[in-house]
Amino acid sequence: MPAELLTQAETLKDWLVKTRRDLHRRPELSLKEKNTAAKCADEFEKLGFRVRRNLWGEGFIADLDAPKGKGRVAIRADMDALPIQELNDLDYKSEIPGVAHMCGHDTHMTCALGAAKLLVGQKDKLTRGVRFLFQPSEETPPGGAKGMIEKGCLDGVDEVYGLHNHPKLEVGKVSTRIGPFSAAADTFRITLMGRGGHASTPHENLDPIPAAAALVLELQTLISRRLKPGTPAVLSVTQITGGTTHNVMPDNVFIQGTVRTFDEPTRKLLEEGIGQMANATVAAHRLKTMKYEFERGYDSIVNHAGAVESVRRSAAAIVGDSNVSIDQPAMTGGEDFAYYLQHKPGAFFFLGSGNAAKGINEPWHSPRFNVDEQCLVVGSAVIAKLVTG
Repeated sequence: MPAELLTQAETLKDWLVKTRRDLHRRPELSLKEKNTAAKCADEFEKLGFRVRRNLWGEGFIADLDAPKGKGRVAIRADMDALPIQELNDLDYKSEIPGVAHMCGHDTHMTCALGAAKLLVGQKDKLTRGVRFLFQPSEETPPGGAKGMIEKGCLDGVDEVYGLHNHPKLEVGKVSTRIGPFSAAADTFRITLMGRGGHASTPHENLDPIPAAAALVLELQTLISRRLKPGTPAVLSVTQITGGTTHNVMPDNVFIQGTVRTFDEPTRKLLEEGIGQMANATVAAHRLKTMKYEFERGYDSIVNHAGAVESVRRSAAAIVGDSNVSIDQPAMTGGEDFAYYLQHKPGAFFFLGSGNAAKGINEPWHSPRFNVDEQCLVVGSAVIAKLVTG
């Protein structure tokens, strides 16, 4: 059956490419995926799936039962695009100004639809049912996963899987890992409050600018001196705002950044440590006070060992053992697929979508991001194999 699935997926390639390009031309932002969801749900209904629309936002589920089996596996696809102006010179480039599928969610939806077509052809042989979860708002915290789960998208599901294209992984390859796959992605915000005044008389003011500069440097010691060497974590200051002109000291300076961690103790240490350092900076620079906010974003994806083995075995059946890795380094990006795996066993994996020889290797969220569309064939077959076992 594996060779047969790949052969059948190859026969769908023209349809897969057309479907992906149609989705690519008409991207929609988080929580605005109305036309995207309608198009995909219509396709499932044409295939004979039982569809429940508007489960949460524009998210929907599509079920296909196994007449001779029991149980159900879920496959998740995300639908939202990014607020980015596409710079690719393509005849199917985004037609929506300032909005584009520069993370490849159009690819994920197309692979899921392709797998659905393959599975309908195997319906009488299925030993378990399948549910496709088409989720809105993966790109924008708090995301759509929690809402979908609260509305019952995992009810009656035994396992759940998700994939993401990877432009740095050559097309035809699949990669995953046991345990932490992605980072918890959190945001911190600090406002240092001093007292502004004329820049020529700094002794009469409480200048927050040198305090902010000192704090930015000091925060890095949380990684280098507070964490055990080898502990994976990222702390990046990404925004500093303060002052309006050359001869006026401001009252306040705003600092914002991100923290990426892979376990709860490290996450908590950094959350508390940032606040402690901000307070110490206020004291050291004689500022009035400070305001600190630590906003928790998506949790870390933690793959289950048995499900990773299912991905490895299924992908190897499609692309060969040499093209499948279970040693994928954990990524520091965030993904709300994490929440599905807190409720059901499953795994997240990368689908190679790059082709260095063709110059297709721009990173996610680049305005020139693209995929080698052969990944649509591979992804459809791998998903179908995951379902059929």
